[in-house]
Amino acid sequence: MTLFNKVFSTRTLLQIICVLVVVVAMKLLSAHYDFSWAAEVGG
Repeated sequence: MTLFNKVFSTRTLLQIICVLVVVVAMKLLSAHYDFSWAAEVGG
């Protein structure tokens, strides 16, 4: 059970990090290049 919790927490952390990286990258692109599509997708 501990191993399962460790794997689940690690996988969840990796997914959160990936999402954060994508969101930050989109916002940086929209701020730097002022792309309308990047602003729409990145919120």
